[in-house]
Amino acid sequence: MSAAYLMLSVAITPLRVASRFYQCGAFARGGSAALSYVASIPPLEPTVPLPNGLLVVHKPQNWTSFDVVGRLRNVLEGHLSKHGHTFRARRHLKVGHGGTLDPLAEGLVVIGVGKGCKQLQQYLSGGKGYVARARLGAETDSQDVTGAVIASAEWKHVSREALQEATQGLTGRILQRPPIFSALKRDGQRMYVLARKGLVSESDVERRPVVVDELTVTMFDASSGEFELRVRCSGGTYVRTLIVDLARAVGSAAHMVALERIQVGPFHSHRREVESLPTVEPLHERQFHDVPALYAAMEAAQKVLDALDHDGR
Repeated sequence: MSAAYLMLSVAITPLRVASRFYQCGAFARGGSAALSYVASIPPLEPTVPLPNGLLVVHKPQNWTSFDVVGRLRNVLEGHLSKHGHTFRARRHLKVGHGGTLDPLAEGLVVIGVGKGCKQLQQYLSGGKGYVARARLGAETDSQDVTGAVIASAEWKHVSREALQEATQGLTGRILQRPPIFSALKRDGQRMYVLARKGLVSESDVERRPVVVDELTVTMFDASSGEFELRVRCSGGTYVRTLIVDLARAVGSAAHMVALERIQVGPFHSHRREVESLPTVEPLHERQFHDVPALYAAMEAAQKVLDALDHDGR
């Protein structure tokens, strides 16, 4: 079979489909439906390249980081399938994230697409920035509002000044004991799985080194015992553990009520407070299905990285 014959067969296949619809009376009954069918046939060869790059998204509260990855992968694969790409159960578009953000938390997550996944490793340990809200009076097993209370303590003696003074012992290079309700693994199992079964306690978890560059008390409500923190730290730092340790340092107990990540490595949201650093407008949930917005976000993230390279940062 000659190459010319193959090319001719490919070219006239849609015409044969249309002819068959005509013979069956489809065009007479509603030709637009048949034409739509022909137009919807995906091309035999890809007409657009696979995307490669980084996306900065705002993870909604009560979503896992993997929820975001799954949603974006489905949207991009649906778009690319219409342009000749084929995806199967074991052949998906590469999409991953550069660091887990707890379901309770919201804020910035860096997503890698295609070759961009190779860049994600640097965001697992890179600098992070957060704003957090906590409440004095009770400590929970998960160290946040979703857990069961395991200790209660008086807090009326606590002041903003006392909290700020106590932050000094939690700033710089410190040893931190991660919470038992975490995604860290112990004996091949996730810690939170062991914690739910009562198979692990706080004393079973080894302390590990982290760096806290900033720990500032930005608000304290003496009537409710709630306070807010601004945190800049290394990857692997648990803000809820900082809150628990801070409360213990002032003779009380506390748990985290809310958390928002406002920085991941070189990417800062509009809430940043360091004007010399570049910002990026993250994608929000309402834009997750918007393919042009996803491609624009990859371009915006690349511009931030290019600017950093140009400035030598």
